[in-house]
Order: sequence, then structure tokens, then C-alpha cells
Amino acid sequence: MKSLLQVKGLSFTLPTGHVVQGRKTILDNISFDIPKGSATAYLGPNGAGKTSTFRILCGLAKSDSGQIYFDGKRILGGLPPKQFGFMPEQPYFYKNLTPNELLTGLGRLSGLNGSSLTKSILEWSEKLHFTKILNQRLATCSKGQVQRVGLAQALIHQPDFILLDEPLSGLDPLGRECVSEVIQSEIKRGATMLFSSHILADAENMCENVIVLKEGTILFSGNMKTLIAAENNWSIRTVWQDESLPVFETTETSRNVDGTIRIKGSSEKVRDDVITHILASSGATLVSVEPERRTLEQAFVNLLKGENQ
Repeated sequence: MKSLLQVKGLSFTLPTGHVVQGRKTILDNISFDIPKGSATAYLGPNGAGKTSTFRILCGLAKSDSGQIYFDGKRILGGLPPKQFGFMPEQPYFYKNLTPNELLTGLGRLSGLNGSSLTKSILEWSEKLHFTKILNQRLATCSKGQVQRVGLAQALIHQPDFILLDEPLSGLDPLGRECVSEVIQSEIKRGATMLFSSHILADAENMCENVIVLKEGTILFSGNMKTLIAAENNWSIRTVWQDESLPVFETTETSRNVDGTIRIKGSSEKVRDDVITHILASSGATLVSVEPERRTLEQAFVNLLKGENQ
């Protein structure tokens, strides 16, 4: 699949100290590709360098070294404004403006104008359920309402590339569901998304690829399923007439509340050996065989701890 965004050897440092100036490394020679039309989760603990990456992509910070390519062309001062939309972790807007005034101004900067802009503002306010506050000053809006307006300004011009930094932060359950549906519809439209969140279940539900950062370096970059399924464990359920639990080498065995027995095998070979034994036993019935699946959060924590995948 063709890459829309390519980051090659990106490094970024910040000055430290007042009298004796040093440099703190925020990003250390990172490289990654974002396939066109895909959704990629950009994950890491606090201080990993996620927001700094976004700031560089937006042209709000300058990297020490490295190259960024967008749609095959090298960019020097941030992504093309009319082709990408950005929602920061904590949207800050002039509080004396109304959402309608804010979106009108930002929409014009993104290339919209006239009746098409007016129509687009109304459509997005309906999609994100903030029509009632369109002409209400932002100073009187709740955090969740401002969050929805922030997402609208990132999507109003239907950009090719979407950068979202904690887009579901501060939303109630209904708001989270609404925003998730809107984001997923944009992905189905064909937009490419880079998505950062500490709520890993959201990233798992919305993204097919994942990049994991730790202290400015990339620990993993690839398909979400590959990271989650890296343990290659298998869960086998069987009914065993004997009261005692069967014993197999290199497996874990436990009895479920429904009377079946769960056998956890550590590889495909162990799985096949256990299944063969069950099928050859007159007092045993095979119920199911399923791959053992981790959540993204479990895989993420194991990766950060340096545990075997």
C-alpha cells in the first residue's frame, strides 16, 4: 500500500537548564510510514514524544534532523494546510468567539467559503451534536462541547490526512460514541489518520496499524493484529469424564464453571498434540479451539516492560 506520510530519521531536542545549557532528547532518529487510507495509533507513555511529533508535522516546531515526505513530496514547514486537519489534546480557542464564528474563520483558512462553508458548519454541528451552541460564546461551553468543536475544525474541509491527539478526552459516554462514529466514517471515506490516545481500547477499535514510542524511540511499528497476537497461545476447551484434570507438558490446565476444561497451549505444535490426544481419548470430547487473544493494553504494557512477545 502506498504511503501518504513518510518520516525518516526524525530527531528533536529541547534546551535544559538556565545557566548551563544542555539538550534533552525528545525524539531520537525515528522513522515510520503511514499507509494511505489507513488508521494508525501513535502510542506511548507520557513524555514519549507523541505531541512533539505532531507539533513538528504541523509546522509548530522544527526538528533537529530528519526528513518528512507527504504524498511523495518532501515538506519543510509543516503539512499542507488544505490537505490535513489537526486536533490538539487540549483545544484552546478565543473564548469570546462562538463556534459558528470560529469555524467560519478556520474554514476560510482551509479553503472553504460562501454557502459551501455555511452548509459545512451546519452539517458538522449536526454530526457532532453541538447545533444548539453554534451561536453561544465558547466561554460558556462545557469541555466536552469545546472538544466536539475542536474535532469539527479539524474535519470541516474533509482533509486527506487527520492528526488527532486525545480526541475522546473529556467526553461523556454518549459523546464518546458520537465522536467515535464520526472518526470511523472519515476513515471509511478514505481519509488517512494518525491517532494518539491513552485510552488504548479506543485505539484498538479504530486503528489497523500501531506505532509504540518509549523515550523518543520506536519499540514497535506494524499491524495491530501482529502486536496483539504475538504470544501465539491457544485455548482448548474439552469435556473430560475423569474427575481429575488431564496433564499435558508445557500447558496450563483449569476447570471452567460450566464443567469444561480449559487447556492453554503455548504453540501450534503443542495445540495439535493436545487435540490429537483428546480425540484419541474415549472419555474426552473436544468443545472448541481458539487463538488466545490479548488486548492492546496488555500487549502495550508488555512491550514497555521489555517482556517477550
